[in-house]
Amino acid sequence: MKPKEYEMPDEYKQQLVHLTEFIETRDQFRRQISDGLARGVRVSAADKALVDQKLREMDKVIDNLERMLAEEYERYQAEMAKEAEMIDKGKDMRELQKHIYIIIKHTEPHLLESFTKNLDPLTPDEREQFFDEVAILEATRLNEILSGTA
Repeated sequence: MKPKEYEMPDEYKQQLVHLTEFIETRDQFRRQISDGLARGVRVSAADKALVDQKLREMDKVIDNLERMLAEEYERYQAEMAKEAEMIDKGKDMRELQKHIYIIIKHTEPHLLESFTKNLDPLTPDEREQFFDEVAILEATRLNEILSGTA
């Protein structure tokens, strides 16, 4: 299964544009040099060596930027995958919390007040949503939850 690919931040995309521009500039220089040589332009060995050195330096800068962008891509994708996994785990925990609430409510109602106090970190809106979702589960899957098959 192919892992989900997360959209990269704007700063990364901007650096990618710069990389593309650098590559195009380097390739354009190479074409101009090649075209000049093909037309018979003569340059001294020292000038040719200097141009070749500068092109190698450009290659090195481009390679380093490509490597850094690749590393940043991998780091960011891993970070976003981990964050998504944490969100999923939080949703799983919330679902289990609803199931436990229902089980306590229907089998050990004297413990319900104590359990409900553990919901206090929820905002009033989150709390209302929690109880709405519990009511839906009770209306649609109560027997499954109480029997442990849900």
